[in-house]
Amino acid sequence: MRTPRFTDATLLAGATFAMLAWSLLAHTTLASLAGIGVALWFPASVRLYAVLLHWLPVASGVRTHADYVPPSQQQQHELVAGCLLTAACTLTLLIYTPPSEALACGIALNFANLLAQFDRREGWLPNAILMPMLLCGLLAGAGLGYPGNAITGACTAWILGGAGLFALSISLRGNFMSGADALLLCACGAWVGFGGIWAFLLFAGCGLWGVWAVRRTTRTPMVQVAPNAALRPVWRYPLAIPCALGLLPVFLLRSTPLLPHWAQTLLGG
Repeated sequence: MRTPRFTDATLLAGATFAMLAWSLLAHTTLASLAGIGVALWFPASVRLYAVLLHWLPVASGVRTHADYVPPSQQQQHELVAGCLLTAACTLTLLIYTPPSEALACGIALNFANLLAQFDRREGWLPNAILMPMLLCGLLAGAGLGYPGNAITGACTAWILGGAGLFALSISLRGNFMSGADALLLCACGAWVGFGGIWAFLLFAGCGLWGVWAVRRTTRTPMVQVAPNAALRPVWRYPLAIPCALGLLPVFLLRSTPLLPHWAQTLLGG
């Protein structure tokens, strides 16, 4: 008797069905429609991100198509898990936040997930994703009624985050800071706004320390290399995963009714 295998395709189908079932039970029609959109976007995002991870480095001149190495099974699992976590968090936000705000946070988490996948696999952050993430953050702030808050948050994150990375580079004698890292912090600041920038920097800093501690404990190198045919390898510390870990709790906690008002204020709610 053949033992059934639990594959990524099985997970995609099962998770999509569960999300669709949840959406039909949503408390409002708008939340239900938004949930259906998130459920359908989940399998599509896995395919789209796989294409971008394949072709964007080629289009950017980081490597040639002949140098492409198919992703390992672990990398495929990481991609599916990241997209599933993004979709699940967006559905969670639909429970206690307006659909427009929940979908805006979902867009930010999708950008963060894609950048984390690039940082994990390729060791670099493409401007073709960073610039749209920043622009969408500013447009979302304007659309939700707080354009000044988004602009101030972006500027504050760029200044404070850049200063923090510069200090880490000096104290730990490593390359924590790059133009792409500063742009990533600026984009995240636009999404969380000035009110949530302090909590975001705290969570992102804890995430960066956690990644560094795990790598040091397991004695594996923390730096990643972004190969280029014409230049020497560039060694840098990965920042996309800590930034994604910084965005996630801010989005999930700042509007939850379980927290007191002063805690929501500290998170930018």
